[in-house]
Amino acid sequence: MLKTRNIFIDTEVFVSNNFFQNKNLERLSEFGKRETVNLYLTEITKHEIQNNIKENLLNAQQDINNFKKIISNKSKILKNLESFKPYFDLPKLEVNLNFEELSVELETFIKNGKVRFIPFNLANISDVVDSYFNQKPPFSSGKKKYEFPDAIVLSAIENWCQQENEEIYVISDDNDFKRYVSDKIITISNIKIMLDKINKQYQTDEIVWITSIYEINEKYIIEKINEKFIDKILDEIGFEIEISNIKIEETILHDSLLVEENPPSGEYIFQLDYDIAFTAEVIYNDYSFSSYDKEDDKYYFVEKAQRQISMATTQTAEISLEAYFEDGEKPEDADVSINCMYTSIPNESDISEKLENDYDIY
Repeated sequence: MLKTRNIFIDTEVFVSNNFFQNKNLERLSEFGKRETVNLYLTEITKHEIQNNIKENLLNAQQDINNFKKIISNKSKILKNLESFKPYFDLPKLEVNLNFEELSVELETFIKNGKVRFIPFNLANISDVVDSYFNQKPPFSSGKKKYEFPDAIVLSAIENWCQQENEEIYVISDDNDFKRYVSDKIITISNIKIMLDKINKQYQTDEIVWITSIYEINEKYIIEKINEKFIDKILDEIGFEIEISNIKIEETILHDSLLVEENPPSGEYIFQLDYDIAFTAEVIYNDYSFSSYDKEDDKYYFVEKAQRQISMATTQTAEISLEAYFEDGEKPEDADVSINCMYTSIPNESDISEKLENDYDIY
């Protein structure tokens, strides 16, 4: 059950969720729109979000320019292939124009979620300075440049709570926030935990029912995750290495959270972390007997090698359960449709690193 309906969203949440591409921010905004909860920012937080947007755009601009330079000079033969032409015709990234576009999305989020602002001038600067010199949280021996805005924001939130006689959740996985101790501020590490708390604030028969269905079908959910995991690896891995014959050895689910419920449509969405161990056959470039030509900027005599790897990793998944709640119906009797909507996978660099580490052992 919620201890308070007040929720503050830290800059880290927007950055770690790739700003407005993450469904969970949209879900949280919807709760704000319905006034199920009260969402809060500060003007400092808003400016930090905008600064991070611009910084990410500048980094992306550099990456795109480097890619265009490499592919135009060293891979221009691909211009003869129709399917590769889009890579040479990538649009120019207009930082200022694209920044304005993403800033509009931020304003839309604020408007739709009925986000309110805690005045940052409520911060007690004397307390902030005292914390700085005594290295009290959020200060440490680290990056003072970033800790000062956090300290001002936390002081403003603390004094707002005292002034309004309220408590507030602060969503942040930033260590500066997590180390801060307060009777009024409750730190939550990510949005999915917050969404689970909101969805389960009233332990209705329906919530208990759908949670039981999830637990009863855990074995089948694992099967769905495994299928999605294998399909996604086979579909997305293949730029520098080839992977095949994937076999799942073990999958363990944990931290399953209800992030969305839509009783009219009968859809309930859970997000979870899971540990998965698997084996696979990998074909990769073996540089053991190769030579690098600095003038050509190219390796010669690179051979293809094949090896089996065993890998264990922790990933995240999103599970959709479709079932219609009826009073008196037992969870085990429910007609339910289960689908794995999304899973993350290890990327090629993770698999390549595993190959290198295994090779060092030999």
